[in-house]
Amino acid sequence: MQFAESIFHGRMVVAAGGQTLGNVETLSIDSETWKVDSLQVKLSSEAAELFGVYWNYFHAGRIYVPTRLVHSVSDTVLLSVTVDELREFLSQDAANATT
Repeated sequence: MQFAESIFHGRMVVAAGGQTLGNVETLSIDSETWKVDSLQVKLSSEAAELFGVYWNYFHAGRIYVPTRLVHSVSDTVLLSVTVDELREFLSQDAANATT
């Protein structure tokens, strides 16, 4: 079972190339291992366009970023992958989920 926690809510998420993706909305935590599995990122309008995710002022697009792609966490969350690598990873992850 998984649940969400908003302890890092609002921290900026930045890809390895310096592109700002948006802000952390929640953390997905596995209740058996108590490990954080992924971050839900509320995308900026520019990042939503890069990922092909619907975005408007009333509904911001969101993606889930696995914690294994996180390089470091401080005032911002720095990813170890670029936007292109993240987009490729998420599309492969979605393809694996449907098979």
